[in-house]
Amino acid sequence: MTLRWVVLLAALLLPGVGEAQAPSTLPSFALQRLHLEPSGLGSLVVGTGRTLAPGVVRVSLQAHYEHLPLNFLRTWDPGVNSIGLVENKSSGHVTAAVGVLPWLQLGAHLPYIIDQRGQRFLDVAPSEGAGLDEPWLEVRAALWRMSEGAPMNVAAELAAALPVGRAELLGRDRYALAPRLQAGFVGEGFQVGGEVGVLLRPRQDLSPLSHREHDVMGSELRLGATVTSRGQNDTATRPEVSVLFNVPLQGGRTSAEVLIGVRKHLGSGVALYFLGGPGLGSAVDMPALRLLAGAAFATGEAD
Repeated sequence: MTLRWVVLLAALLLPGVGEAQAPSTLPSFALQRLHLEPSGLGSLVVGTGRTLAPGVVRVSLQAHYEHLPLNFLRTWDPGVNSIGLVENKSSGHVTAAVGVLPWLQLGAHLPYIIDQRGQRFLDVAPSEGAGLDEPWLEVRAALWRMSEGAPMNVAAELAAALPVGRAELLGRDRYALAPRLQAGFVGEGFQVGGEVGVLLRPRQDLSPLSHREHDVMGSELRLGATVTSRGQNDTATRPEVSVLFNVPLQGGRTSAEVLIGVRKHLGSGVALYFLGGPGLGSAVDMPALRLLAGAAFATGEAD
């Protein structure tokens, strides 16, 4: 009889013990993974090895929407599931770049979360609300320039995040660095470019929360390629196609994005643009869909 009561008590208590040990809150990390190209030279999201001319300033304003940017249930196919800890995220972005020297450019990216909503997942409350997202500063040095007779444009860039975003909105890493090497070629009426870089950030293992292996966020290899058209006048319309590919370095999941954009110049120094496309892969922080619209203003010659 005593043994029977011991077994019954264990059956009742052990599930509760397991639930008590399960994580009930998300760790602090930056959910935003899109890097905008502040100079807009070539692509809106992929660097092409070019820098703004000395004294030229470009400022852009963007409205950005992400669908399912944090979802533990996705498979490789985009948009299979419609429930996530963060289902809908709307944000505004201000980017700026200035040419300092013929080979040197400085840039900044300031994002702000306008609204973020989701659904509870396994007793974990969604990160909802509005507030500052993680800002970035960057410096770019041109190593080769076609304007100086080089066969292609090549540049090295270092970007660093400022840990001042709202942690409860998944808007802050303890640290994040992103060195990149960019290359591009400008032809008659077109431009191609690519970049290879590494995102260095703390490792966050979310597998105990999701009960799914490889739900890890951390450092990753980042590859990007783009093809853009070049307008022949100040009011040209320019389409572009960019592909972003992310390879985890600390046990996460591979992901990719295909982004198609169009840029309409309203005159010298003013442009409107739209960019959007699906996310591919089962990484927990890859949105199923991304849409972006913006306007750019430049004081001199800029794409």
